[in-house]
Amino acid sequence: MFRKLFKNLKLFQKILLVALATIVLMWGGLVYVAVSSIQDIYDKKIDRIISQTVEQTSKYVSTELSNIINLIHYSAVGEEIQEAIRLDVTGSNREYLLAQSRISPVLTQLQIQNEFIESTGMILKGKWFYGDNYPMSYDAEEMIRETKLRRLIYWSDVPVMNRRSGKEVLPVILRVPNGSFSAEHEAYMVVNIEAEKLFGYMEDLEKNLECSLILHNGDKIIYGDEELWKEREASRYFLNDTKIRINGWTISCIMDKEAMYADRNAAVRQMFAISAGIAVICFGLAYYISRSMVIPLAKLRDNAKAVERGELSVRNHFSGLDEIGDLGRSFDSMCMRLEEYIAMLEEEKRQVQISEKQKRQAEMRVLQAQINPHFLYNTLDSLYWYSLSGKKAEIGQIVVDLSDMLRIGLSKGAETIPVEHEVRHVEDYLKIQKTIFSDKFDYEMDISTKINGYRIIKILLQPLAENSLVHGFGNMEQGGFIRIYGGIEDGEMVFRVTDNGCGFEGAAADKKTEFSGYALGNIEDRLRLHYEEDASLHVSSRAYEETTVEIRIALKRLK
Repeated sequence: MFRKLFKNLKLFQKILLVALATIVLMWGGLVYVAVSSIQDIYDKKIDRIISQTVEQTSKYVSTELSNIINLIHYSAVGEEIQEAIRLDVTGSNREYLLAQSRISPVLTQLQIQNEFIESTGMILKGKWFYGDNYPMSYDAEEMIRETKLRRLIYWSDVPVMNRRSGKEVLPVILRVPNGSFSAEHEAYMVVNIEAEKLFGYMEDLEKNLECSLILHNGDKIIYGDEELWKEREASRYFLNDTKIRINGWTISCIMDKEAMYADRNAAVRQMFAISAGIAVICFGLAYYISRSMVIPLAKLRDNAKAVERGELSVRNHFSGLDEIGDLGRSFDSMCMRLEEYIAMLEEEKRQVQISEKQKRQAEMRVLQAQINPHFLYNTLDSLYWYSLSGKKAEIGQIVVDLSDMLRIGLSKGAETIPVEHEVRHVEDYLKIQKTIFSDKFDYEMDISTKINGYRIIKILLQPLAENSLVHGFGNMEQGGFIRIYGGIEDGEMVFRVTDNGCGFEGAAADKKTEFSGYALGNIEDRLRLHYEEDASLHVSSRAYEETTVEIRIALKRLK
């Protein structure tokens, strides 16, 4: 199948197809190798980036949270806090104020030491103590219960509003170690981490590390985009989780593959653009070389077809010195010689045509001369006998009709006359014959006006009418009838001359026998000479019943 299609292609298409196939195969192979190399490099790079990003993120967040816990723990085990725990703050105001004087500086110093701490407090035997900061205005009982259950520390995973400061905070409650977990010495350090600052820190990490961070405890999201968290398993993301040891929270690092592969895609696009440009240049060179080879051949082919159509004036005018140039110059030389030979033949043909035309004109004049003397002989013979019988009126009518006939017959030497003149010519003849043979025959003219305006060769109908009278009615004394029809049928002008005379013996009679006289053969020859294959004469006859002579001339040959 492919071989057949390739065979039917033009030479230019074949050359271009081979060049294009070579370019595509080479381009495809190089692109595949390059893309595979780039993909491998970027996969390794992405693995390294994700690993480093998660490690750094976990390290940064863990460090900050560890610093807070270390500060809380350091403050909780300090001498001031331990002495305050031993005081009976539920008793006299003196010991409550003494505890306040010991606890407040420690809490104030704890807040100052870390930028993420919004406020601090301490619960000692159900009493609240504060540093020089915002008091806490949220219900911490549930958090205290959680701390008791966990025996040491509680991290709130839901930001709460500290109404006194108007800020959202993440409370961290640490049970102060004092060697006893009895209610008598029960004490808790409360530190509020400012959520906005912690989350701002996370945002800075996202910008620096170019990733999306989700801080959660497995069930609840503490920080991050919830919609993104729902779509984290989608194929368009890279996902990596790392737990923070200090509180069990998890940091999820989510990276958009499209963003990660942006550089790779840019490199691939650039490679495609460069390789496509090189392929286009190669194809352009192949096109130019193919065209430079094929154009001369195409011109030579077109010129050969032109010569086949008879256009010998075409020339190639090739200037190249290669084989195609030699072929083109040989072709031009051949066309020049053919032009010379054809010019000689055309001159000879023209001379022959002139001679043939002159011969045809001479034949037409001879054929017309055969008609006129024959008719005049018969008419003058009739006039002679009328003059002997003294029929002056009849002689006058015959002379008028004969004069009109002769005028039409001469027509100043023209070979063709208007068809209405030809009709009048035969009608004049029939009038003359009717005058002479009043009882012998009658006639009818059925001529369509559609034929008026055309020109035909003269003296076609009169010989047919004369043939009917002389041969058709030769043995009849009376009862003869001639009908002449003229009209247009199927793009042809049609004349029919019908008589009820003796007719011809047989289905078809020889038109040039002595029986038919000169008329039919003469008319057929004249039609052939003037209209060639575009005119015909047909005779149909039934012996002793009817004879019809039909003339057909194509309208395209009439003016």
